[in-house]
Amino acid sequence: MKPIVIQKFGGTSLQRSDLRQAAVQHIKRMVAKQKAVVVVVSAMGRLGEPYATDSLLNLVHGQTGKLTFQELDQLTSLGEIISMLVMVNELRLQSLDVVGFTGGQAGIKTTNDYQAARITHVDPRPISRALGDHEVVVVAGFQGQNDLGKVTTLGRGGSDTTAVALGVALKAEQVILYKDVAGVMNVVPTVKTSAQVIPWLSYPAMVQLARRGAQVVCERAVLLAAEASLPIWVQATDQFDETVGTLISSTVASKKRRVI
Repeated sequence: MKPIVIQKFGGTSLQRSDLRQAAVQHIKRMVAKQKAVVVVVSAMGRLGEPYATDSLLNLVHGQTGKLTFQELDQLTSLGEIISMLVMVNELRLQSLDVVGFTGGQAGIKTTNDYQAARITHVDPRPISRALGDHEVVVVAGFQGQNDLGKVTTLGRGGSDTTAVALGVALKAEQVILYKDVAGVMNVVPTVKTSAQVIPWLSYPAMVQLARRGAQVVCERAVLLAAEASLPIWVQATDQFDETVGTLISSTVASKKRRVI
């Protein structure tokens, strides 16, 4: 089995055709390095875009409508499934051998807490088998399946958590989170134009930033990565210099190894 790398693309990284093509190039470059690639995708765009999670919720008046939480999970999981299928199509157009999975098909098992489920277990066998036959597996993030066989969603930041949970279960080399920012910044970039990328953060430091309101990486994802000492990289989708971005790991030495 080739070394496994998890590449996760957020909603703002997939909302336009040019950004989706940039995502495709990141995936192709990783395949060219002889890596087995698992891609995790979020719903495309934000509120106002037709398939964004908040747009789907607005169709039924959100939690003030008449759908149960279980039915809301059925609805909101569709955004990531659409993204997954769109990316499968884009990658096949580039002649890559790829297959797509929902969260449940990917072996992600969760609690029964609809709208805010937690991952209880990841069965690595479905993706491991798929990687034996395909270059790339694309997984719909933000979702899983409970012990009743029902689709569940993981709450805000759920796709980051999906990516890290798969990385831990598959013993991946690293998880790369592609965002609309160049990494974790020292100040809020929308507030100060002098914001600079922090090149390395320990897991506890990133957790503290997340608890103080930094929304770049989900706290649950960082805690999960810390338990397994799984490195997380945060990079911009439109940036192809692999030395640029933020590494979240136990030691800064991981950054040096990756650059080498």
